[in-house]
Amino acid sequence: MSDTGTRAEVTVTPLTLIRDGNFRRIWIAGALGWMMRWLEMLAIGVFTFEVTQSALMVALITMARTVPMLLLGAFTGAIADGFDRRVMLLVGMATLALTSAVLAVLAITDQIELWHVALGMFISGLYGTLEFPVRRAMLGIIASTEAGTAGAGVALTLDSATNHCMRLIGPALGGLVLTQFGLPGVYVLGVVLFGLGFILVWTAEYHAPHHGTGAPRILGQIIEGLSYIRTNPVLMGTLYVTMVMNICGFPYGAMVPVIGGQVLGQGAVATGLLLSADAAGGLLGALFIANLARPRHYSSIYFYGSIFFLGALVAFSFSRDYALSLGLLFLAGLGVAGFAAMQSTIIFTAAPPEMRGRLMGVLAVCIGVSPSGILQVGLLADWFGGAMAVGIIAVEGLAALAVAALVWPHFRRRKSTF
Repeated sequence: MSDTGTRAEVTVTPLTLIRDGNFRRIWIAGALGWMMRWLEMLAIGVFTFEVTQSALMVALITMARTVPMLLLGAFTGAIADGFDRRVMLLVGMATLALTSAVLAVLAITDQIELWHVALGMFISGLYGTLEFPVRRAMLGIIASTEAGTAGAGVALTLDSATNHCMRLIGPALGGLVLTQFGLPGVYVLGVVLFGLGFILVWTAEYHAPHHGTGAPRILGQIIEGLSYIRTNPVLMGTLYVTMVMNICGFPYGAMVPVIGGQVLGQGAVATGLLLSADAAGGLLGALFIANLARPRHYSSIYFYGSIFFLGALVAFSFSRDYALSLGLLFLAGLGVAGFAAMQSTIIFTAAPPEMRGRLMGVLAVCIGVSPSGILQVGLLADWFGGAMAVGIIAVEGLAALAVAALVWPHFRRRKSTF
C-alpha cells in the first residue's frame, strides 16, 4: 500500500489537478505524444497495406512499436526509481522529434522505404517504455503529494481519459493528413507535436526523491520488484489481465485498416473514424470513472470493463455494416475505459513509493507482450480474414478472464481490497 493512503480523504477533481501548472505541462505533453501515436498507427497501417497488400505485414510493422516495451520496460522502470524522470522524458521527446524530422526528409525526397517506417515505429516504442514508469508516475507523484491515493487515482484516470481523447482525434486526423499531404505530412506533424511536448516538459518544475542507487542496482531492483509482486494478489491479477488484454484484445487495432478497406469498403478517413469510435466510448467512460470511482471499486471496474470490451469485439467481428461497426466499437470503448483507467492506477496505488518505477516498468513489460497477439492476429487474418481473426482472439481473451476470476477471487467482489 502506498504511503499516501492516509491522505485519501482529500477531495480532488480533474479540474483541481489541471490548475496546477506543473501537472498541466506534463499532462499536455503526454497528450501530444498520445495524439501522434494514434495518428501514426492509422496512417502507417494504411500506408503499409497500400504498399504490400498484406495484413500480416501491417501486423509486423505494428509489432515494431511494442517490442521495446517487452524487452526494456523492466529496465526503464528500475532506472526511473534512481534517476531524474524529467530528464529521461526530455531525452525521449527530443529523440522522437529528431526521428520524425529524418523520416520527414526521407518521405519528402521520396527515398523512404518500409524498413525506415519500421525503424521509426521501433524508436517510438523505445519512448513508449517511458510512459508508465516515468511520465505517468510523475503525474501520480505530483497528485499524491497533495491528495494521497485518491489524488493519484484521479490523475492517472484523467490521463487515461486524455489518451482516449487522442485516440478519438488521432486516427481521424491521421487519415485526413495522409489523404491530403501523404506520409511526409504525418512526420512533419510529428516534429511539431514532439517539439511542443519537449518545451512543455522543459518548463515544468518537478522535484521528487530518487529511491534507487543508480545503474549497478538495476538488476537487483528488478528482482526485488518481481519478488514483491509475487506476495501481492492484487498486483498479480492486475498484471495477468493486462497481458490478456494486450494479447487478445488490443491487437484488433492492427486489423482495423484491413477490415475498413476489405470488409467495410471504406477509405482512410472513414477507417480512422472506426478507431475514433472506440476512443469516443473510452473518453466518455473514463470521464465518468474519473469523477465517480473510489479506490474500493478499482479492481471490479478493471475486470468487468475488460470483459465488456472483449465481448463488444466479438460482436464487431461479425458486423458487415459500417454504421453498426461504429456503434459496436463505441461500446467497446466504454469497456476499455474501465481497464485503461484502472490499470496503472492499481499498480501505482498498491506499490510502495520506492518501488513505483520498477513495478510500473513490469507493467510496461506486460503491455509489451502484445507482439505475440499482433503476430497471432496477423497470421489468423492471412488464413481467415481480418474480421474473423479479431473474433477468434477476443474469444480467447474471454476464456482467459474466466480463469482469472477463478484464481483471484477479488475480481468477483463488488469492492476491492488492497
